Amino acid sequence: MGAHDTEGKRASPRSSPPLQEKSDPTGHDEQDTNPTPDDNQGLLHGNAVIEAGGSDEDGEFSASDFDPEDSSSLRSSSTSISSSILEHSYQNGRRYHRYRHGRYPLPNDEAEQNREDMLHAMMLEATDGRLFYAPVRENPQRIADLGTGTGIWAIEIGEKYPSAEVLGLDLSPIQPTWVPPNVKFYVDDIEDEWLNGDDFDFVHLRNMIPILKSPVTLLKQVYANMKPGAWVELQDVDGQVHTDDNSIPDDWPLKRFTEIILQAFALYETNAHAAVFGGQYLAEAGFVNIKHNFIKLPYGTWPKDKVMRLVGMYYRTACEEFFPAIGNLHFPQLGWGKDEMEVFFAECRQSMRDPKVHAYGKMHFWSGQKPLDA
Repeated sequence: MGAHDTEGKRASPRSSPPLQEKSDPTGHDEQDTNPTPDDNQGLLHGNAVIEAGGSDEDGEFSASDFDPEDSSSLRSSSTSISSSILEHSYQNGRRYHRYRHGRYPLPNDEAEQNREDMLHAMMLEATDGRLFYAPVRENPQRIADLGTGTGIWAIEIGEKYPSAEVLGLDLSPIQPTWVPPNVKFYVDDIEDEWLNGDDFDFVHLRNMIPILKSPVTLLKQVYANMKPGAWVELQDVDGQVHTDDNSIPDDWPLKRFTEIILQAFALYETNAHAAVFGGQYLAEAGFVNIKHNFIKLPYGTWPKDKVMRLVGMYYRTACEEFFPAIGNLHFPQLGWGKDEMEVFFAECRQSMRDPKVHAYGKMHFWSGQKPLDA
């Protein structure tokens, strides 16, 4: 992994031929690299350079800046969900799903659910409120959210399209007890056969591609369950550290963390850096009109702009909670002891508070369309 921007040494996707080095792994790079305010792409969108000059003063933002959108309105006209799969397993003090145990590398306890909802709030800040980038038709009638987690995206897309039927699938039954009447949740393994029929207008996956053993196999199932002309969108962080000004030190702890996570994911036959190959996976599954956008997520409050600092605070906090969430399960498999992990995670947390290091992550948005004549 390079010292400053790791794009130069991408890990090869599984079940895919090696890629030629280019700016867009699919050759379908349609992102707007110089958006105007009217494009509603978000302050951190694309190749826009983030101006440094922020501080790391805790307390700059009030607690309300970090609260997810008030969900009380979801209780007014709603219907309950039911599930018989409510058991969990526990390891190293964290709770994991029992159904298909071991398929998902993160816990599903309250701490992780709060982290997931915080990341959703961060995404809304970073994208000016967008839930997706795909050019979905005006009134989609069936929408699926695969790997729905807490269900927050599914609930909000259900509110955006009240006439649509929204289905959320996940291994863990952690979604709200009461949901909007057009939203339903199911406990299922999305890597197995799912959802009969071919009538979905839009399928959404967030933070899923890097943990799939065969992204193309899943996307072929998605393809088979969609209407001709329907869209799918993949939203994933590429798991690498980036900088525009070569300010990342060679020995930066967070850079080392990403290298270790790449090794840990490989133990599960998955690719922590798979987000950069989303376009290739879509093409192999048969999708066309592939589009790519990405946003920059600062590690910390080093940006000058206040909104960017808020996004950076969200992202730093989420990363700080991510270290033990994934590390306590996977680092021991690589020979790490408990004390060694705690010291290293502390170094990673401290590294994101250095205002001289202008590092960021990339969130990729890949979308593809099922051909109209399919």
